Amino acid sequence: MRVLIRTSKLAIWARRLASFAAALIVISTGLHMFGQIGSDVFEISLVIGTGFALGAFIAGLIAWVRLWFSGDKGWGPASIGVVVGLLCLGPAATTLAMTELYISTADVSTAFADPPPLLMARPNHPEIDPETVLASFPNLITRIYQIPPSALFSLGRELVEASGWDIVGMQPPGDAQAGAVNAIRRSLFGFENEIAFRVSPNPIGALIDLRAASMVPVRHDLGDNGREIERFLIALDDMVSRYIQNTMALIEPDDDLAPVEPGEQADAE
Repeated sequence: MRVLIRTSKLAIWARRLASFAAALIVISTGLHMFGQIGSDVFEISLVIGTGFALGAFIAGLIAWVRLWFSGDKGWGPASIGVVVGLLCLGPAATTLAMTELYISTADVSTAFADPPPLLMARPNHPEIDPETVLASFPNLITRIYQIPPSALFSLGRELVEASGWDIVGMQPPGDAQAGAVNAIRRSLFGFENEIAFRVSPNPIGALIDLRAASMVPVRHDLGDNGREIERFLIALDDMVSRYIQNTMALIEPDDDLAPVEPGEQADAE
């Protein structure tokens, strides 16, 4: 008697669902990175891809159980459904983890009372507690440096250009007038944010405030803007330190204030 060995249809469907999910997520991510689709379309594609990935993962697990008892073919397709489906669920799992780890910084600034103005971004404006922001991003505070406003403005603009951001507005500081730069930053996966910094005169030098906001309203930016402002300010701290060191090195000591050797002081007396 010949025993008929069939290929599990559930295993085949697990592979099909996984292949579709992987293709949708990879293609939509690539298109969004190169600005070919909008963020809303990209997010919808990720949701659909995650749904198919979950279906592939569950179908693959059920197919494994059935194949164990039936002895049919289909271990390969079922395994593809489980493994690829699990990999495609990675972005969703990472997003959920980061929403728990970070607060939303879709519109955040070092100056909550008077943030630098935006030129292009139209973010939503949730109520953000400053203490909550500082708990997650302790470096997100106004910087005060003992250097001229024009020098601080030049250093900030240099850092913006080095970061690869596209400057869309610039106003150099004047006499008792603040200077500002507005730039557009694209994240690794293609999300656009507007970064604005304002340099104002201060009795001891100059101060700088930053603001970062998503170009379109989003529910949660996974702390991306907060991390980017912190990175900018930490890099600016280093640039200002080097500027002060170089400036002090260029100052020649005054001959009238040169130190007197002990022997010379005795002779003078």
